[in-house]
Amino acid sequence: AAAPKTVIVDIPVGTAVPGCEETDECFAPPHITINAGDTVEWVNIDTAAHTVTGGSPADGPSGVFDSSLLMASGNYAFTFDEAGSYDYFCMVHPWMVGSVSVN
Repeated sequence: AAAPKTVIVDIPVGTAVPGCEETDECFAPPHITINAGDTVEWVNIDTAAHTVTGGSPADGPSGVFDSSLLMASGNYAFTFDEAGSYDYFCMVHPWMVGSVSVN
């Protein structure tokens, strides 16, 4: 089995303003596939504060993971131990959505 790895997902500059959802670029990359035991690290390169919250804008937080407010240059890491599909969004800017698929 491969050693656990960390995958970086950027929170791009300008995502606090609607528009990134039209091109699915609110998180970069917006959809990733990893293996159980891998870690995803979100890095806020925007000037605005964001969250990385498990769940969806329609259904609300799932409770699986939540970064709380990530200030500019902040980062948040979560290790996915269970296989499955995990949607996430920014509670401050709910048009920002992404997903993690865990094998």
